[in-house]
Amino acid sequence: MTLVKICGITHQADLLAAVEAGADLLGFIFYAESPRAVTLDQAAYLTATLRSLDAPRLPLCVGVFVDPNPAELPAIMSICRLSAAQIHRAPPEKLRQIARALDGACYPALQAQTFEEIERSAAMLNAELPSAPPWLPQLLLDAYHPSLAGGTGQLADLDLARHAARSVSRLMLAGGLTPENVGAVVQQVRPWAVDVSSGVEAQRGRKDAAKVRAFVEAVRAADQTLAD
Repeated sequence: MTLVKICGITHQADLLAAVEAGADLLGFIFYAESPRAVTLDQAAYLTATLRSLDAPRLPLCVGVFVDPNPAELPAIMSICRLSAAQIHRAPPEKLRQIARALDGACYPALQAQTFEEIERSAAMLNAELPSAPPWLPQLLLDAYHPSLAGGTGQLADLDLARHAARSVSRLMLAGGLTPENVGAVVQQVRPWAVDVSSGVEAQRGRKDAAKVRAFVEAVRAADQTLAD
């Protein structure tokens, strides 16, 4: 089954919509320049709301960071009750420091332009970073952008994505996914997980519950097609 991460959660209603739709992971962005950023207090409130729900299965909570200070992450993770960290634009040595600080509960995000970048990242994952727990992706592949760290709404290069899915067994794919295109992308790439933010928004920073539900349903339908 392809896992689904709904990223950029900023409000309780959006969190509830993602849970009701059957999301597997929720993303909370700790990057002030993002229109979907949350404060520590906001994230802590939202994750507390999640834990209070009477649901048979709750999604994992992931913090999204851009080149963070490794020393600060354990406290943030504890205060906000996050299960893992998604790390953008951190150099390899810092990724190693973060992985040690979080006992491996993290994974890098890559905005690749070439097959060689993917191969280098796959080699680093295998040789230099502690193995991520099996309930987490090993790598997130996002669409390339020269300045933005994510949330561009641009579709990732599917040739690169297919190559990455062959090189990394637990690949999460992001970039320009929507309820309309995610089914075809899942069938073409067969990623371990998909990640969506702007593709299910009513307006920047706020989710559309119907789009969230349609996105998850499209992924599940694509999985069923692959299984038949």
